[in-house]
Amino acid sequence: MFWHYPHYGNQGGEPVSMIRKEDWKLIHYWEDGHDELYNLTQDPGEKVDLYAINPDMAQSLRNELDAYLNEVGAKLPNEQPFYDPAEAKALYEKRKSQMLPQLEQQRKDFLTKDFQPDEDWYDSKLTKD
Repeated sequence: MFWHYPHYGNQGGEPVSMIRKEDWKLIHYWEDGHDELYNLTQDPGEKVDLYAINPDMAQSLRNELDAYLNEVGAKLPNEQPFYDPAEAKALYEKRKSQMLPQLEQQRKDFLTKDFQPDEDWYDSKLTKD
């Protein structure tokens, strides 16, 4: 399974491409070019990056990912001349410590037993069919 997200998202997403093969998932970050490798059976929460201790698996998956992106003619992100790794790291930490907890609380609020969506909930219009 392949994912290709070559742009920034409005909820904090960054340019990445991924491959999932059997137990393994490799994530390629386009901003700085680094890869992360996870064994999803042993670590479904993707807490431990195994890239350094499984470089052969990482390289094999990266080769498959690159071949796939080439085969389908995927649009790749352009290098950003003003990219600042320190600023990107600070933004990532802010997303993780502030934005994601807020989004998670919103999701929990939506899932409460007494949640009643209003007519504009999640940019949709409820109809009376």
